Amino acid sequence: MTTEDVQKIATLAKLQFKDEELEEFARQFTDIIAYVGQVAAVDLSGAEPMTCCNEGPAELRADVVGPTLTTAEALSNAPQKNDAFFKVPKVLG
Repeated sequence: MTTEDVQKIATLAKLQFKDEELEEFARQFTDIIAYVGQVAAVDLSGAEPMTCCNEGPAELRADVVGPTLTTAEALSNAPQKNDAFFKVPKVLG
């Protein structure tokens, strides 16, 4: 992976890196891709497909109502609030 590839990914993720950081990330990404290649090379022809990593049904806990914060308590440290809601910056286009 080249520093140009890392820069393209950083631009898409709206991140900015110094040149030496780009080189380090390019090296790390190359190592990750090489590792994934090793995992992909494992012969799984005799392995049975898994649908779940747990054996048997999952144990569910009881749904019990516990102590909760009031609206005022929840909003007490909010930097911005609007009536009974947290006010956050717009994230869509």
